[in-house]
Amino acid sequence: MSTMRTILVIDDEASIRESLEMFLKEKGLSVHGAGDGQEGLRLWRKLHPQVVILDIRLPDMSGLEILSNMAPRDPEAKVIMITAFHDMETTIEAMRQGAYDYIHKPLDVDELDQAVTRALHIADASRKSPQVIWSEEGPAPGRRIVGHTPAMQSIFKTIGLLSRNRATVLIEGETGTGKELIARMIHESSNLRDQPFVTVDCTTLVDNLLESELFGHERGAFTGAVETKKGRVELAGEGTIFFDEVGDLPLNLQAKLLRFLEYREFTRVGGSQVQRSQARIVAATNQSLHALSQQGRFRQDLLYRLKVISMRVPPLRERSEDLPDLVQFFLVHLNHELQARVTRVEEEAMRALMSHPWPGNVRELRNVLTKGMLESRGQVLLAETVRAALSSPHAEPPAQTGLRSLEQVEREHILEAMGQTGWNLSTAAKALGVSRPTLRKRLRRFGLEAPEKTIAAR
Repeated sequence: MSTMRTILVIDDEASIRESLEMFLKEKGLSVHGAGDGQEGLRLWRKLHPQVVILDIRLPDMSGLEILSNMAPRDPEAKVIMITAFHDMETTIEAMRQGAYDYIHKPLDVDELDQAVTRALHIADASRKSPQVIWSEEGPAPGRRIVGHTPAMQSIFKTIGLLSRNRATVLIEGETGTGKELIARMIHESSNLRDQPFVTVDCTTLVDNLLESELFGHERGAFTGAVETKKGRVELAGEGTIFFDEVGDLPLNLQAKLLRFLEYREFTRVGGSQVQRSQARIVAATNQSLHALSQQGRFRQDLLYRLKVISMRVPPLRERSEDLPDLVQFFLVHLNHELQARVTRVEEEAMRALMSHPWPGNVRELRNVLTKGMLESRGQVLLAETVRAALSSPHAEPPAQTGLRSLEQVEREHILEAMGQTGWNLSTAAKALGVSRPTLRKRLRRFGLEAPEKTIAAR
């Protein structure tokens, strides 16, 4: 057991070595000391300690030089650097080279104790935790969709069928489920994968610029049109046009999109030449378009045009059995992206991931793993770092607290602003500090209308 709990102290001050040896031995650890770098390296090779407490300045070599020898050869050893000098550059360089922690002299016993305890915990977790990645060689896997549940297998089959045609597709699913990734896979699986994939973010389109954005414009077509510009439809060629969050399109813009879908013809703004488009149309939404059509906020005829082939992407909470595979997939990607080497996951960490409801779905999982990996500082993803990443501000307050959701507060605030400005869109947008298109989007989202419009509609 002692060989698994070994501490090496490398410091030229005998009093510090003796004090640390006495303190750490009382914790049941095997402690060895060295007064210079050469002796320290010799003991390190012989003992393979879990933790090395290393002074920056030694009589024969610098602590950074020793660290550069240790870190690549034994990434599992946690090196805690100690120094009497508050040097920002040296601190940064030590952490860059792989130091686990950096503590200033005079040593705070509690701070050092916490660092050693956590480092030993990581060592134990690395030994006990199951390995999820078996090779760090080669490039990270390319873009793909991970899942073995029946719902995901059904999506894969549909993508395969769509590879043989240009049918219009509607993808429905919550935010963060990977709708755009599926749209790209539809495109990349077709025989027109070499053609462009063009995205239209429907949440950012401005009413009077929609036609120009989609269909382009001729020079001089309107103020500011200083040159001819191709629209998204023309740029897509025979590829794919992806309408992201199509449920956010205003009604007048929905009519223009419907006409394009019906005739597949368009004319640049200010032009007269009619052009045709053979591009595939893929739309995505995190809202129920059927419910929006029942509320009069989305055209039913446009819904039918978009929903030639439809897919529902299940939220992560409905396919939790896919989570271990997703964790493995993201760890491989993040190791390359973050220059990390996490190959193991603490069992408590996996249990925390499995029990989380994932309101942000796969996107939230990737963010949690990123934060957890950065804080774990080693080859194992720790439960404590995962739990810290999961306790993020997006979690909704428990219903029993009586607190209002942010959405409720935002709706009431916008309603109050609109009432105080007499439903003047420009004045209200300025008062709220948002653009007019953003305010229009919020009004549609919350189903807010001016009183006179409501009466007229009745």
